[in-house]
Amino acid sequence: MFKKRVIAALSAALLAGSAAAVELGTGEKGEVLIAPMIMAAGGWDSELRVINTDVLNSAVVKVVFHEPGQSAEVLDFFIFLSPGDVWRGTATKNADGSIGVRSSDDSSLMVQAAGANPNCLQPTATATGFDPAVVKTTIALDFAYVNFFQARTFAGGADGTAISKASILSAYSAACLAGTEIGPTLTTLRDDTTDLLAGDVTMLNASNGNILRLNMTALPNVNNNVYHGLANYTGFSTVTSNNHIGVIKSRVEDAIWAQNYAFPYDVTGGNQTFGTVTFPTKEAILLSPATQYNPFPGSPTVALRIRDEAEQVIGVAGCQISPCPVTPGNSLPNELNVIEVRGGAGTNTPSQLFTRDFTRGWVNMSIQGVASRNRSNPLWNNFGVSGAPALATAIQWTQRGTALQGVWNYAPRTYTPGAR
Repeated sequence: MFKKRVIAALSAALLAGSAAAVELGTGEKGEVLIAPMIMAAGGWDSELRVINTDVLNSAVVKVVFHEPGQSAEVLDFFIFLSPGDVWRGTATKNADGSIGVRSSDDSSLMVQAAGANPNCLQPTATATGFDPAVVKTTIALDFAYVNFFQARTFAGGADGTAISKASILSAYSAACLAGTEIGPTLTTLRDDTTDLLAGDVTMLNASNGNILRLNMTALPNVNNNVYHGLANYTGFSTVTSNNHIGVIKSRVEDAIWAQNYAFPYDVTGGNQTFGTVTFPTKEAILLSPATQYNPFPGSPTVALRIRDEAEQVIGVAGCQISPCPVTPGNSLPNELNVIEVRGGAGTNTPSQLFTRDFTRGWVNMSIQGVASRNRSNPLWNNFGVSGAPALATAIQWTQRGTALQGVWNYAPRTYTPGAR
């Protein structure tokens, strides 16, 4: 679990102020979306938005919440998207400390396992819409990361023609129970070779109007070949059953592999900086099957170089011009790591970095000495390249009068690909 002071510091930063500046990254489409962090703490909610960008095909999407410590699956549900559809749901804090999902969207169908095959879904929904008191994590949480898996797509309908969500569910159920698809509007069960999905996550506080928005990471060309049902862990593996996407963990790791990350910081006045590092393929709860990364499910070791804007580096006494020797060692123990960048002196930990006399600059976080050891594609991969499969983001809060304005971006990364 995160140390309480980090949660308190991040929550305090997000609570401050009454206005927000939002900066959006470049949107992408894929078959898998990853929201590298959501938060439901200190009065904050996280709105999740998923778009079916295909105007001719419907999509069934499995949504999976993972807790930050070991990627245990703490909530999953399905959404059913007609052509050109958008789904919205809000992750909010419940009185029991769990994170619940609220959605009045008609794509939010309450489904259950079929009696004939527990891995299949019943062909009819029990209700429409999600109640956060029912659709909630199994444990108390402040943070999580969320995966969206494009489970199946179905042809049918024309641009602008409405298709009922009940018919999409019925088609998905039939595909599992009978192996064929029947129905007048959804006639073909398709492999998931089309990149339909795009999405974003917005953290917002209703009490002061503060907003942070980040586009989800999109992974194209996943080609899922597994039927996704209820109740089993849903993740990345070479296993082709029990909801694991078939034979793609190494491909996902290729896509998000990086050697180092840059976190700009500004801790002048009331300004505050946070970084996040998510390892979505670590899956320590499963001992991380099929990973390319040797430390998994342990703690990746990183080196830190903290620079100011004049190229000075925190290092040995008297060092003035970069690069200075001696860099604090560190490790990232969790699947989702939240790091507070603070001015002044202190001992660097997995949850806090101290910039001493520096107030503005950037932190270089480099992964230490671990090379990919598997091949996912003989033509293009990271085989033998040092790094780690991670998604890193930076949150900067800047004081503007009595308010803090927030910007949430992906942290720049460096990746040297393998031989082609």
